Amino acid sequence: MNIQNMIIRILVFFIFCFFFQVCSSRYYLTIVSPGVTSDYRLKSIGGIRMLEAAYYGTWHYTQTAFYLEPENLDTLLSDPNNHILNHMELFDSVSKDKSSVRILFEYCYDQTKPMQIDEDKEQYQFEWNGNEPKSKISYLYPYSYYKKGNRIRQKLPYYQSERYPKNEWKHTTGNDQYFCVRNLLEFDGSIQKKGTNELKVVTPREQLLYYEYEYNGKFIHDSEEEIN
Repeated sequence: MNIQNMIIRILVFFIFCFFFQVCSSRYYLTIVSPGVTSDYRLKSIGGIRMLEAAYYGTWHYTQTAFYLEPENLDTLLSDPNNHILNHMELFDSVSKDKSSVRILFEYCYDQTKPMQIDEDKEQYQFEWNGNEPKSKISYLYPYSYYKKGNRIRQKLPYYQSERYPKNEWKHTTGNDQYFCVRNLLEFDGSIQKKGTNELKVVTPREQLLYYEYEYNGKFIHDSEEEIN
């Protein structure tokens, strides 16, 4: 092997390693979970989070909200990760009305802390453009995770399907689970406005969180997607 070929192989190797790291980073990850993509993340516009972080775990706590397109609802509901910690009947009750607007609000917590998470998640209150949801289901959702310094961040849904024909959802994406609470909110679609639409979240500790997105016949993707 001559020196020129060796240099080319070394360059190809480093280029491959660079792009693999970039593509595997969560900051470039498009799919959050089946039916949910990061480009539908709502913009956080305010709220006091320190008390919530202290309650749920300083290094574990994150919160975010996503707009859900009607055609992605079935994919979200059929995600096998939904059934790991919840009763399947909960998801059978979800309306399939395509005229509704649906928002997914999610927060993550330290499952080793003593707290009544089932009671806590039912005490959240939501308003979208000043209106309460038509329906709401709250459920636990498992992710794998990675550490960034002391902070814990979700990586991928804990269970992922293998490629056909071994698509039996037996593959796990990590050695341990990182728990989050998801709230699937359904609102009257006639209330959706051209321009800015706002989601207000009231936590059980009466802390306020606000999110917004722009709409003009369709959801307008934010060019500067926020990473919590």
